[in-house]
Amino acid sequence: MPLKFISERHTLKLLLHEKGAILSLTTRTYSYLFFFSRRFVGMKKVVTADRIVAKAGYDVYGTLDLISSTYGA
Repeated sequence: MPLKFISERHTLKLLLHEKGAILSLTTRTYSYLFFFSRRFVGMKKVVTADRIVAKAGYDVYGTLDLISSTYGA
């Protein structure tokens, strides 16, 4: 099982995974996801209600794939 650390307190959320990390700044409407991985380093803006990271199983690459399929490239 991969090593994961998840902190979901307040508006700042942190996911540390062996594949990379996601830092999230969450508001009522949007979540601003900052990715740090070999595959992608940058920011994505998603709708908070979509719960993208949870649907992807708290996986960095799964989250990127789900964002691409939901919102487009």
